[in-house]
Amino acid sequence: MLRVGGGRGLFAPLFSASICLHLLSLLPHAHGRSMCSILDQRTAIVDDKLYFSSGNYSFDDDGLPRYTSPYIYWLPLNETVDVSGAIDTTLLGSVSLPHRHLWGGKIGPFPDPGGYSGVFLYDHTTLYPFTALSGEDIYEQDNSIWSFNTSNNEWKLETVAGGKQLDQSANSEGISASDPRTGTSFFTGGYILAREGYPNATVKFQTANDGDPQWSFETGNGGMPGPDILKGDMVYVRKGQAGILIAFGGYNTAYPGVTDETDRGYDLHPFSDIWIFDIYSSTWFHQTATGDLPEHRAEFCAAVSSAPDDSSFQITMTGGWDPINFKSYNDVYVLSLPAFRWMKVKDSNNPDLKGSDKPGRNRHKCTMWNETSMLVVGGEVTLGQGQDKTSLLTVTCNDTYPPIRVLDTSTYIWKEKFDPESVYSVPKVVTDAIGGDSSGSARMTQPEHTWESDELAEVFSHTVERDSYIPPSRLGGAEASRGGDSTSPENSSDAGVGPNDQDSVGLEPGAIAGIVVGVIVGIAAIVGLVWALRSRRQTSTPNRAELGADGAASSIMGVPLVERWGGKVEQRKTGLDPIATDRYELGVQKSSPQPKPDYAATPPSYELSGQSYVYEVHGDDVKSFTHTPQ
Repeated sequence: MLRVGGGRGLFAPLFSASICLHLLSLLPHAHGRSMCSILDQRTAIVDDKLYFSSGNYSFDDDGLPRYTSPYIYWLPLNETVDVSGAIDTTLLGSVSLPHRHLWGGKIGPFPDPGGYSGVFLYDHTTLYPFTALSGEDIYEQDNSIWSFNTSNNEWKLETVAGGKQLDQSANSEGISASDPRTGTSFFTGGYILAREGYPNATVKFQTANDGDPQWSFETGNGGMPGPDILKGDMVYVRKGQAGILIAFGGYNTAYPGVTDETDRGYDLHPFSDIWIFDIYSSTWFHQTATGDLPEHRAEFCAAVSSAPDDSSFQITMTGGWDPINFKSYNDVYVLSLPAFRWMKVKDSNNPDLKGSDKPGRNRHKCTMWNETSMLVVGGEVTLGQGQDKTSLLTVTCNDTYPPIRVLDTSTYIWKEKFDPESVYSVPKVVTDAIGGDSSGSARMTQPEHTWESDELAEVFSHTVERDSYIPPSRLGGAEASRGGDSTSPENSSDAGVGPNDQDSVGLEPGAIAGIVVGVIVGIAAIVGLVWALRSRRQTSTPNRAELGADGAASSIMGVPLVERWGGKVEQRKTGLDPIATDRYELGVQKSSPQPKPDYAATPPSYELSGQSYVYEVHGDDVKSFTHTPQ
C-alpha cells in the first residue's frame, strides 16, 4: 500500500497522481459498463419498454457482490437487443426512485436469502410498485401508492380510493397479474394475504387508464375459495367476459403442511391444481390439469401466448426451486388452455446450459412480448443439489449467465438476440397434444376429465378482444423510446449505488464531475507547491490526520480506497457494522449473524471490514459463490 513520507524527488507527485486516478474512477461511466445480474426485482413491459427496479444488481466494473440500486431501469424493445451476455448499460434508460422504501432488499445492501420481491401493477402508461417496501413509516397515509408515468418519467405519490388494503411493507412474494387494456390489476397470496384469514383475499386495483386509482378486496361471489399461494405465479388470460386469472404452483399456505415435504411448515401445490378467477363475476374456480405435470416447486415464472385465432392459450413456465431436494430447475413446461393439458418442452440453446455445468435458475420474473418472446429477467443461478451442496454462480459479475434471456415460444429456442418483429405461431409440441396447426384450430377445447363446474365451462365460452392500444413509443421514434429527458445509467452518477451509500440516492453527473474536478485541481495545486518547496531542499512532515490507524492513506471525500491484492477486493471503511441476515422462512423470522464460511475449499471471498458474507439459498449455507464453468 502507498504511504506518505520517507521519500524525495518525484514520489509526492506520483502519490498524488494515484489519488487523482482514483478520483477519476468516480466520474460517470461513459462506455463499457455492463449489468451482470438481477435478483428479486419488479418487472413489467409498458410502452414497449421492459422496466425493472427494486432488486439487487451486480456490475462488471466494481467487483462487488450484488447490491440494491436507487434507480428504475428500462430497456427499449423497439429494436434488436443482444441478450447473449451482460447488458450494456448504454442501452438502458433510468431515473432515480423517489424514496428509499422502493429500493428493495430486505437486509440493507445484500439480498434476503429467502427472497423479498414485490410487483408492478400497471396499465397502458403507468407503473405502480406494490408490496415488499422496505423501511419504517412506509407512507404517511395508508391509502397511498407511488406511480411512475412512463410518458414523462415522473414519479408521483397517488391517493387511492378504497382505504388501506394491506401492509405493503410486510407482504411479499405474492402473485399478481395486470390487464393493461382495462387498467385493472390483481394481487393475492404472499406472506400476508395467504395466511391471515382474509376470505378469498384478492386485491383489485383499478386505474381505467385515467390516472384515478382505486382498490378493493374481492371476496368472491360463491365459487371456490381463492388460492393460498406463496412464491407461485399468476397470469392474465383473455377468456371470460372480462378476462380471467390463472394461478398455480408455489407453497400452499392455507394450513400447516401434513406431508412434511419441506422444512418451511407448508406443502407445495401440485401442478394439477389450477385456480381460475373470473373477473366478471368475481369468482374463484378450480380445475384439475392433466398431462406431463411439472415436479413440485416454487420460485418459477410464467407468461402467456395466444394462438392467432384465439382457439388456445399457452402458459409457458420455466425454472424454479425444489425445497425438498434443494435443487434449482432449468426446464420448460407449457400449460395449454382450455384443454388444461401440461406438456414438457424440449427447449434448446439455453445460455445457462452451454458449459458442462447444468445449473438451474429461480427467483426470476417472466413477461411476454408480442405473444412469442418470453423475457426471463434475473434470477438466482444455482449449481448442485442437496442441503449444503449448492453454490450460487452470479453473486458477483459472471457474464456466462445473462441477466435477461429470451425464449421464443413458437419454437422453444432460446435466442441470443431479442427480435421485436417476431410473430407467434402455435408450436408443434402443443398441436401434437391438442390438435390444430400453427395458426390455431385447436380440437381439444375442454379438459380431459371435463369441466369441474358448468359455470366455469360458461366462462371459457367467451373470449376478450385483443388490446388495440398503440404505445406512444411506436409513434414518437427512438427518442420517445429512450424516454426523452431521462438519463441512462452510464450517464448518471452510477448505475447502482454502492453497498455503503445507502443514505442518499446520489448527485447528478455534472455535480459529481464538478466536485471531482475541483478536488483534482486543488490537489494539483498543492502538489505543485510541495514539489516547488522540495526543489528548494525543504522537507515536510506528513499530516497524521490524513493517515489511517496503520498509516495508510485514508479515504478522499468519504469514499473508501479499494485495495486489489491476490484477487481479493476489500472495501476499507471504518465503522461499517456487520450485517445480520433476516431469514424469512415462510413467516418465521429469525435474526442471526452471518455464519463464517469454510475458506479452505472456496475461492477468495469478499470482505467488508473483516465481516465475511455467506450467501444462502433459503437459509442453506453456500460453500462458494464464485464459479467458473468447465
